[in-house]
Amino acid sequence: MNNLDLILQSIKDKASTEENQIINAAKDQASSILEESSAKAKAEAEEITEKANKEAKLILENEKVSAKREARDLVISGKNQVIDEVLEKLISNLKNMDKDSYKKFVLNTIQNSNIEKGEILLQKNLKDALTETDLKGLTISDESVDEGFIIRDGKIEYDNRFSSLVKYKMDDIKKQISDSLFK
Repeated sequence: MNNLDLILQSIKDKASTEENQIINAAKDQASSILEESSAKAKAEAEEITEKANKEAKLILENEKVSAKREARDLVISGKNQVIDEVLEKLISNLKNMDKDSYKKFVLNTIQNSNIEKGEILLQKNLKDALTETDLKGLTISDESVDEGFIIRDGKIEYDNRFSSLVKYKMDDIKKQISDSLFK
């Protein structure tokens, strides 16, 4: 081998060594990049999973609260429906009271109100339960009402119809019904 061949061989060997060093460095760098990317991807995946789990918990809690609220609203609605039915039955029973009870109701209401003069409109089906003698100063009108009674004194009307009285005391009556039925 001559000098030129030796120099060429030396250059080839050096190039081959540098090539191997470059390839090894590139492989190391690629491996390092791959590990970093993998670690970064894993960390992002864990973060996404953690956020998704938190959101899922929050959604579940919100749904539980909504379900409880809906259930409570259904119970309240049912109770209100029962109370309304009781009120309707109360008014119906008052409309259909017997003559003696109606007479006591009218006379007690007049006595407690201190009304001494005027015209009274009695319940249509119970007009004969009272006489003007019973009413002491009130005159019985030819007009009538469907329930209870009304007293007119000039332009003033005292409304004692059962539905009006129940409506006036609605909150108290509903509370009493609720307390009795839903202890």
